[in-house]
Amino acid sequence: MTASTASSPWWAEFFESHDGAGYSRKHWSVQNRLGARPALLVVDVVRSFTGRPGQSLEEATAEYPTACGPTAWTSLPHLKKVIDFAEANDWPIVYTTAIVGGASLFGGTIKSELAGMGSPMDLPGAQEIPDEIKPPAGAAVIAKPKASAFFDTALLSYLIRRNVDSVVVTGTTTSGCVRATVIDAHSHGYPTFVVEEAVFDRSRLSHGVNLFEMNAKYADVVTVEQLETLATQGN
Repeated sequence: MTASTASSPWWAEFFESHDGAGYSRKHWSVQNRLGARPALLVVDVVRSFTGRPGQSLEEATAEYPTACGPTAWTSLPHLKKVIDFAEANDWPIVYTTAIVGGASLFGGTIKSELAGMGSPMDLPGAQEIPDEIKPPAGAAVIAKPKASAFFDTALLSYLIRRNVDSVVVTGTTTSGCVRATVIDAHSHGYPTFVVEEAVFDRSRLSHGVNLFEMNAKYADVVTVEQLETLATQGN
């Protein structure tokens, strides 16, 4: 999907009426090819980032300050569809969670933690993956100390060992750990894809702007349907 088509995705509209002139066709002209051996990354979809079903954002963040609330639960059925598709096609699947106590050992994942505001790593639920998307048999679960799933983890070794040739990123938050992971996946040379409906954030504006930026610079933002089509075509 490109942001230059006649039927632009909703997240491209933020730029069409403001700074769109700063992005030329060259930003969309190069598109990745989904390899023969993709891996699926499910980034930080844990209770402390989702909250509980049925909670408003205010209720969710009162219990879990890092929670995304309703946007998480809107995204989870789409994420489950991607996980099921990856499992059916024998893709390597990796989930990430936090390292409990990691902030005191390694420093914060975000700057507010350094000011004594607490760490998402240490929240109850920081390693609790919701039952709705529980890891299938054979999936790897990697605890990470920082935002990117690649930073000081065994993820790269895992991908190399399994002959992975492209990376599909899902999870949360779009503006935080997802974007950091996407940048590192691209930096390691992997054609990288972000599944639009299977990533989420607290803010629609932040979510949309980061989808636009990732699509322009580091990855291809695709829908679930487009991902399945790419896989079927063997791209």
